[in-house]
Amino acid sequence: MKHSSLFRRLLFISPLVLSTALLSTCSVKEAAPEPAGPVKDFFTQLIQIVEQNSINRYKIDWPNYKDQVWAKVGSAKTIVEAESAMVLALALLKDNHSQIVIDNKRSLYGGVGCQAAPAITTSTIAEPAIGYVEVRGFSGTDPEGIALAQAIQNDIARQDDKKLKGWIVDLRRNVGGNMYPMIAGLGPLLGEGRCGNFYDADNNLKATYAYQNGVALLNQSSMVAVSRPYRLLNENANVAVLIGSATASSGEATTIAFVGRANTRLFGAASCGVSTGNSQYDLPFYGYRLNLFTVNIGDRTGKIYGGEIKPDELVTEDQVLARAVKWINQ
Repeated sequence: MKHSSLFRRLLFISPLVLSTALLSTCSVKEAAPEPAGPVKDFFTQLIQIVEQNSINRYKIDWPNYKDQVWAKVGSAKTIVEAESAMVLALALLKDNHSQIVIDNKRSLYGGVGCQAAPAITTSTIAEPAIGYVEVRGFSGTDPEGIALAQAIQNDIARQDDKKLKGWIVDLRRNVGGNMYPMIAGLGPLLGEGRCGNFYDADNNLKATYAYQNGVALLNQSSMVAVSRPYRLLNENANVAVLIGSATASSGEATTIAFVGRANTRLFGAASCGVSTGNSQYDLPFYGYRLNLFTVNIGDRTGKIYGGEIKPDELVTEDQVLARAVKWINQ
């Protein structure tokens, strides 16, 4: 079995399901039909992976979990027929984040999702002394990620001026995707050095993420690098970060990257609540891959999240931009 992850550990355990009944003749009831061999192998390995690696593994009643999943699998003869059991297996993890992706074309998801991103028409603000940068969710190729990061830095460079009082970073429509183009792009505002951490279920530090001279780093590995990095004229400028209920996953990781930065404040509503990091595992059937959430994200101060991020100031959607502007100008 192939899997790719910073956090690799698999332990194989064979589930045993017995069904007996005492009849008047003391005979044993005939066992219920089992799933087809490939289906049984698939779920055996799926359960092994999540039991050993899920970020919520200490919160789950695993005997009950297995009973429910195997009951849903039933006597399925094909993998496709058993996809509803995969959805249940994901839902019972209660991380609202993990998914099974099939051939990178469709996915199975057991979570309840986040609220829809708000309809925001403002891409600029009528405040010449305040810079404004919106970063939305992103999923794309590596070259597209590099292009996005450079475009964000270019936008910052075009707006920067010695007279600027501060910046607004708008993440209200950032529903997630690949965090590293976001970190590389916003690096001039984040500042140099570590800006976040990943922790396992035992709260052990497993990895860090950082920005350094145009490069978004995972530990010491370059994930995204821009060719023309920019440095702010005032690297200690105020930064107001706008978040909301649609800010999710990598959007939350990007939000967390700003927490602990000097002269920084979060405004808006609590984020979606999926501030976790994933590992990928190839499952034992053609084209099925598990994106399992195995770590919680923490900020540069050492605070661990894993759930929603609450802003420093709770502000309604119609007032959040004005409140951020007022704070910067004070």
